[in-house]
Amino acid sequence: MKFLFSTLLLVSCLFISVTATAAKSKLQIGDIPPSYLGKDTEGQKFYIEDHKGKVIVVSFWASWCAPCRKELPVLAYIQKSVSKDRFMVVAVNFKEDSRTFRAMRKQLADLKITITRDKRGKIGRKFGVNGIPHLLVIGKDGKIAHQAVGYGEDSVDRLVKILNTQLAKPM
Repeated sequence: MKFLFSTLLLVSCLFISVTATAAKSKLQIGDIPPSYLGKDTEGQKFYIEDHKGKVIVVSFWASWCAPCRKELPVLAYIQKSVSKDRFMVVAVNFKEDSRTFRAMRKQLADLKITITRDKRGKIGRKFGVNGIPHLLVIGKDGKIAHQAVGYGEDSVDRLVKILNTQLAKPM
């Protein structure tokens, strides 16, 4: 039963990722995204515009999404490898209840990334999120440099190249 439940969750997450890839996102490369990403774990509102000059990775995720749970530690490792004054990861919990969010926040506490919450999906709608994980790279200039839906081991090398390119750009 546990195996069947895990398999169903994985299949549903993959289905959402595949259907979302086919859907057109509201935001395109070069657009300035909405600034507000929710409140962090300390209750402070997080605005992208407050971090201009940094490269920011925004990842919309949920606890039930197996690819999301694989992606977050990879992003945290990248965060750990690059100075926080140049780069940061914001993981936006997407459409989960308070109890689930609190439990996940505890589980992810060691990752040292900024975690916010989008309880009703309002923030995600502004970003065109139709499936998760939905990842965006915001350049130092505050514009979208990359976005992707879904996660696979093969996407890590591409993401690292994109991040290195963005980090090398002058402000």
